[in-house]
Parts: sequence; structure tokens; C-alpha cells
Amino acid sequence: MSTRLTVMTGCATAFFALTAGTAQAWTHDRKTPSEPLHQQEAGSLLRAAGLHWVSSGHCTRRRNPHCTSFEGLRPSTLDGVLRLKEASRCGLVISGGTERGHAHGHYSHGAGYKLDILPSRCLNRFVRHHYHRIHRRGDGAAQFRTAGRSLFAREPSHWDVTFM
Repeated sequence: MSTRLTVMTGCATAFFALTAGTAQAWTHDRKTPSEPLHQQEAGSLLRAAGLHWVSSGHCTRRRNPHCTSFEGLRPSTLDGVLRLKEASRCGLVISGGTERGHAHGHYSHGAGYKLDILPSRCLNRFVRHHYHRIHRRGDGAAQFRTAGRSLFAREPSHWDVTFM
């Protein structure tokens, strides 16, 4: 049986629908569920879910590589990080989003598929115990694949996560 929980954010601009343990982000004016999110919208949804983010430049501009931006984030990526927080019960801190300075490609930060998440004892343990370890990446980063095909790569300073 499905359970539904609605969390209102700001001036009722968004809510989360939690259905059978899967978080999905929606807004009242969203044309399609695949339409990329805007910075303010994504930030409000993340904040309402208790997620935090850091930026070396203390900014959110997408064109500045020292910022942490969510402009253009895919709704499925937002859903993925919300599911991760719910399943892991860890406090998550995002350190990279869609801003410039990341590698290009179809499943890239700039395309809205990836987030960088700071490591923590809780998150490290969760990833290692719940996801399947696969071959190391070309740069030597250990990789873990979820049942939903998302990919976690342990870089020196963060988890590079591709949400599918």
C-alpha cells in the first residue's frame, strides 16, 4: 500500500510526493516531469528535504566554476538524491552541481545528471554496504552501482554520483 506525505515549501510552490518510499519532486507549474529545474526551485526542494550544500565561491551561478548551481538539474537527479537521503538516513552535503568546471558528456554535471556529495562516515558505510562494487574508473576511483543503475564514484574529496 502506498503512503503519501506532502511537504509544502515556501508559498506552496512545490511539494514532495513520497510514494512507496520513492521521492518525486513536482511543482504546480511544471509542464513535464523531465523539464530541467531552475536554481530557486531545486534549492527550495533540497532545503525542504533537509539537504545542505556548500560552495567555495559562496554563490549559485551556473557559469562560475566556484559556485554550486542546481540550474538545469534533472528532476530524476533530484529524486535520486532525495531517495538517497531517505534510504541512508545520512545528513548529505552537496558540493557540486551543474556549474561549469566539470567534465562534459551526455551523463554529466552540466547535463543535470550528476551531483558531488561530500563523504561522511554514514554515507561511506551506506554506499559500501548497500551498492554493488564494480571495476575502478580510469582515474582509479572506486565505483559502486545501485539497483536502479545510478553510479557512485569515490573521488579524493567527494562522491561523484550519476543519478539515472
